[in-house]
Amino acid sequence: MDLNIVNQILEPYLKEHNLKLYNVELVKEFGSLILRVSVDKKDGIDVDELALVNDYLSERLDAYDSDMPEYMLEVCSKGAEMPLKTIEEVKEHIGSYVHIEVLNMIYEGVLEDVLDNNLTVRINAKGRFKTVVIQYENIKNIRLAVKI
Repeated sequence: MDLNIVNQILEPYLKEHNLKLYNVELVKEFGSLILRVSVDKKDGIDVDELALVNDYLSERLDAYDSDMPEYMLEVCSKGAEMPLKTIEEVKEHIGSYVHIEVLNMIYEGVLEDVLDNNLTVRINAKGRFKTVVIQYENIKNIRLAVKI
């Protein structure tokens, strides 16, 4: 199955319900094939909404998956520690607590701003708050983080 079909099927539903598609992947875990679809919305998504997306997609996939081996459909949220894959996704999460890895350094703090591909992050350095500016092109990994 072409995974772009999932995007096409979901597009009108997502638009109508103000949801965003984050990822579609076909993975094999513990001997089972899983079609994993990650969706979310600005203020978070609950289990009931995920179930509705699952029902909508499941009903419509039947027309496209006849050539597929047996698989499980999993509709889930992006997760509390979602990787931010593009500068646009980073910009959408201004105000969020993030984990950033650059060469020889790891930062965790609140993403305060993104301007000209420079991220301004407020971190707690040994009990003192300070602001650091990190160039996006120097980032090896950036994801949302859970503050404990």
